[in-house]
Amino acid sequence: MASEEHILFEVKDGVGIVTLNRPERLNAINWDLATDLVELFRKLRHQDEVRVIVLTGAGRAFCSGGDAEWISGGSEERGLPGLSDLQLERYQRKTPAGPIGEFTRMIVEVDKPVIAAITGPVMGAGLAFALACDRRIADTTTKWCAAMVRLGFAPDCGITYFLPRVTRLSTALMMVETGRTLKAEEAHREGLIDELVEEGQALPKAMEYATELAKGPSVAVDLARRFIYKSLNSTLEEMIDYEAVAATMSAHTDDAREGTSAFLEKRKAAFKGH
Repeated sequence: MASEEHILFEVKDGVGIVTLNRPERLNAINWDLATDLVELFRKLRHQDEVRVIVLTGAGRAFCSGGDAEWISGGSEERGLPGLSDLQLERYQRKTPAGPIGEFTRMIVEVDKPVIAAITGPVMGAGLAFALACDRRIADTTTKWCAAMVRLGFAPDCGITYFLPRVTRLSTALMMVETGRTLKAEEAHREGLIDELVEEGQALPKAMEYATELAKGPSVAVDLARRFIYKSLNSTLEEMIDYEAVAATMSAHTDDAREGTSAFLEKRKAAFKGH
């Protein structure tokens, strides 16, 4: 297992396991951690031996949101617009959320399935990261909150995009307007959690799902994922054309030949991801 201080990363059976590693701060996100996560996911997009990614947190939390010292304006290293007098770099002036918002985008743009294995708090930016994942597997210790409003902030990092798509509109509005915390059973009932498991079983269950997914025809899987996202802002006519392109692209893979041969020979396909 390789460690970059606040990120742990390892590859197992085609699955890249990315662990937020600030357990003493409940994996609160800060500028440096977010920057390294963005860079890691950029590399993973082109790392063929990683077919699926599991995103999780060390210790007793997934991610408790923005680091309290920074978002209060108290950091002596990096300013926050409106809350500190430190000079902001040009990048931050143009994009106040910087790499924290960009990481939500990278979860989608990594162009591979990303499965969230969740324990404990899922709050603020951590909520955005979880919602951006393909599937959310959580244990009974979890609690979910769009916490920004409690501090007087509007939601950010993509929460308002994903939340009404993952849960009901009225639930999304309630969460961003009140900052109310949803415990495990309610979050599961509202569709925020796809699979609710016993305490300590989120990562094993996520790995079970991810490992099985990694055995599939990954080019076809990745294209399918890409076009599901494309469909959110497209018409039926556009999607029929896009799907035809994706089908043609996947038809040129070794896995497509293996899949059709296995079907005709009535055996299980042995996909290799290319």
